[in-house]
Amino acid sequence: MKRILLTIISVLPLCAAAQSFTTLTLNEAQERASAQKKIILVDVMNMRTMNDAKLAQEKSILALEGVSQFLDENVIGIRVDMGTPAGKEFAPLLQMNMYPTYAFLMPNGDMLGVVSPYLIAKDSKVFLEKAKEYYEKAKAKWANTRKINFQEITFESALERARTEGKLVFIDAYTDNCQPCMMMEKNIFTLDKVADFYNTNFINLSMNLGTVHTDLAKRYNTFAYPTFLFIDGNGNLVLSESGYSNEEKFLGYGKDAISKMGIHFTSGSWNEILELAKKENKPIFMDCYTVWCGPCKQMAANVFTNPKVAEYFNSTFINVKFDMEKGEGIELKNRYGVSAYPTFLYIDKNGIVLNRLVGSMPAEDFIQKSKEGMSEQGLASMQKRYNSGERGEKFIKDYIKVLEQSYMQKDAKVVVSEYLKTIDLSLLKTPYYWRLFSIYTDSPDSDVFKYVFSNKDEFYKLFKQDVVEEKFTYVWSNGARAFIKKDGENFTLNKKGFDGYIQRMKKEGVANYEDIAINEKMTNAELLKNWNDYFSLAASKIKRAGGLELIPAHELFNWGVRIDANCNDMKLRAKASEWFKTMQPVIIAKEKARKEAAEKGGFMMAMSMINYEKEFGRLAESLSKEMVKK
Repeated sequence: MKRILLTIISVLPLCAAAQSFTTLTLNEAQERASAQKKIILVDVMNMRTMNDAKLAQEKSILALEGVSQFLDENVIGIRVDMGTPAGKEFAPLLQMNMYPTYAFLMPNGDMLGVVSPYLIAKDSKVFLEKAKEYYEKAKAKWANTRKINFQEITFESALERARTEGKLVFIDAYTDNCQPCMMMEKNIFTLDKVADFYNTNFINLSMNLGTVHTDLAKRYNTFAYPTFLFIDGNGNLVLSESGYSNEEKFLGYGKDAISKMGIHFTSGSWNEILELAKKENKPIFMDCYTVWCGPCKQMAANVFTNPKVAEYFNSTFINVKFDMEKGEGIELKNRYGVSAYPTFLYIDKNGIVLNRLVGSMPAEDFIQKSKEGMSEQGLASMQKRYNSGERGEKFIKDYIKVLEQSYMQKDAKVVVSEYLKTIDLSLLKTPYYWRLFSIYTDSPDSDVFKYVFSNKDEFYKLFKQDVVEEKFTYVWSNGARAFIKKDGENFTLNKKGFDGYIQRMKKEGVANYEDIAINEKMTNAELLKNWNDYFSLAASKIKRAGGLELIPAHELFNWGVRIDANCNDMKLRAKASEWFKTMQPVIIAKEKARKEAAEKGGFMMAMSMINYEKEFGRLAESLSKEMVKK
């Protein structure tokens, strides 16, 4: 907002001691300063203050080394008598600074800064320091040729553009006769760095909220000026800051607003969200999170705030987030089978899941997978096609992939089990089908398992033998668990069937059938609460291993946890306590030996998730006491 004084300002004759001041009018000084690339120095005073002391001060300033030369090369000097009408007309350029003072102006009249005669009286060097500072400021202004491009459009039009372009609306909210507002316009909005940043990232508006657009002032609680409002395409306030701000601070506001932009999450009950989805005819995106989930926080901080992510999600979905461990989130967790975090659900207006993603991912992947999920390759569409009988090889493979990405392992198991029944079993020797077998097959009675087990030598050669053996152990162990069933609060064992199954494993040549038998008998004893049998079986395992110290730490720890939680027989608890008292120093010695070996070999020692030294000590103490009742 430039103000050019057209009237001639009263200029006092120069005294001999102050030769740097001319008799030019302000307009003349502006023209000359503009032509010569200089700034204007104005002695803002009242004629009554023109006395010998003032003239003596100016003489002493000009006598300082470098002052006269600097002023001659870079400054056009004039005086203004504020006691005249012309002085009153000059007053707005002073921007509420008190006089007497020395003011430095740009050729267009913009204020660069002032220096008080009282400061100069304390230290005359201040004058030249300030003059140079303001001249450097002027040079920076001359070097900047761009400014914020404020759009001549309505607020509603700006919101529409913001929605379309995925940007925020920036409003420079000002009012009448606001000096800091004018200073922002002249000093900050005209800086190239500021202009480039705001023109790139925002839809910019400059609006008088003080006396014209008072409805917006009320809506956004704006009562101080200037205020800088950052508003998303739906009219939601993202950030509000007030007051004159330097370049760095003002750029910071914009960066903060962008970081806060992100996905706009709507609040309300689930029923209210469904009604809104029906009203706007949009699907729902639900962020299922917990407060302790690190990947959830990473997505919220780094992905949801991505402008491209925000643009897609804000234009496509009604976005909501629920803590799965609080309030309505608990019921939604159970309804939609959420078991891992973060889980992202894409739900239609009737509450039916269209797509599901699990886990954190980069912004680009998040957008791509979300779009795929809402397409013909999405979960809901593929479920419909599968239920309609589609069974093409490519479709089934794609469907399995989608189910796995959606963390729907039970559904994937059903699809894989049915699919493996249809293939040439020799395909199980290829990596893709071996993977399906190793993840989803759990029945020793399935044709695929019988095929692999009967051709085990071939599979040992194709895949690591220990990996194949581990899979065999899992399936045979799982088969043994089929003979114990829950009956109300208790369990019942089909002992005849179980014993027959053990004989079957022996007959079919299961190498470790005895270990499987003992482990599953221990599980049965625990479920049947027959702790004497449990300890007898444990003693048998210890004997077979060659001593307590040869039982793997994780297995012994597992026994201890189960006994501690469920066995109330103090004699048996005391016996188990002795196991851990005996083993604690053994564990310490083993860990020390491992550490020394690692240091000697120059390799990093593998770390355990469980501190067995600490846990064995805890179990030894806990098992020596009565069981804590649940």
